[in-house]
Amino acid sequence: MAKAADSKEVCQGAKRVAMAKLIKPMLATLVNEPFSDPDWLFETKWDGVRAVCFIRNGKARFISRNQIEMTAQYPELAEIAQSIHGSRVILDGEIVALDENGVSRFQLLQRRLGRKNAGDIQRLAATTRIAFYVFDLLYLDHFDLMGCKLINRKAMLEGILKSSKNIRYSDHIIGEGEKLFEVVAKVPLEGMIAKRLESTYAQRRSAEWLKIKTIQQSEVVIGGHTEPRNSREYFGALVVGLYRDGKLHYVAHTGGGFTHQTLAQTYKLMQPLKTRDCPFVDKPKTNEPVQWVKPRLVAQVKFSEWTADGRMRHPVFLGLRQDKKPEECVFEIKRDTDQVLTKGARKTKAR
Repeated sequence: MAKAADSKEVCQGAKRVAMAKLIKPMLATLVNEPFSDPDWLFETKWDGVRAVCFIRNGKARFISRNQIEMTAQYPELAEIAQSIHGSRVILDGEIVALDENGVSRFQLLQRRLGRKNAGDIQRLAATTRIAFYVFDLLYLDHFDLMGCKLINRKAMLEGILKSSKNIRYSDHIIGEGEKLFEVVAKVPLEGMIAKRLESTYAQRRSAEWLKIKTIQQSEVVIGGHTEPRNSREYFGALVVGLYRDGKLHYVAHTGGGFTHQTLAQTYKLMQPLKTRDCPFVDKPKTNEPVQWVKPRLVAQVKFSEWTADGRMRHPVFLGLRQDKKPEECVFEIKRDTDQVLTKGARKTKAR
């Protein structure tokens, strides 16, 4: 292990304080077009579960963005502290499941979410390639680094991280965002994250970090399900929505993308939530009789586009998201890239 950090080794903006017990991850603002800019770095948008990792005295804990303990769900990550040069460390990253080509696929991770039975977890661990991609360093040996520039935090992160099978440094390129976007779109991956080189770490959504998607994906709230047709079991389609101003608005039926196992799992979770009351602000029309459920479950879907009346076209179920709260599932406005960059440039000059 390297020696603990001291005031001469840490970056400008670091503060010597006790290690935080809770971190709210910094979130990116959605924009509509990729761009290139020498003041920004660009990373892959990993298709997994956001996780903050707390390392203390050789042991690692993983906490979701809504403060759910996930450590026991991923025994493959139990030893990653051995790959970090530091005794007290906070890392920000993404837990992903990799396919045979090493590409992160949320569908492969979905089976691991919310598992509590140790036997099931060990069985699934033997058949899933799990990795933790780390893209930020927030704390190192008595120093809070969130006030440091991003480019300096990433340099320190790369310096203390020994990449291994289950923990990997999330690399980046500087300036050439459009080039990276072309690459991730060909794979295809979910998208790209752009981060201002000099951005400090803010525990909220910020325009200092931007996300540009190659594939339309969204977390949605399950408000009901339709009866199955023909030989299909459990249910036909989920009736899903998003929140706006505290009210749940219908956005889609999604019946594609299920396996027999995910149909059964989702149906079982919906049974205690059955209600006679429609949870949507406007009752949607359904092709089959519908059973309403209390809006407590979150699903992830991919779709081709938004229609003019705010509906998802061709939605496909990818999995359940037990790391997201229903109230977090809101209509996300895709902002104009040029306007966001121009506004950000004005703020920088004003400092």
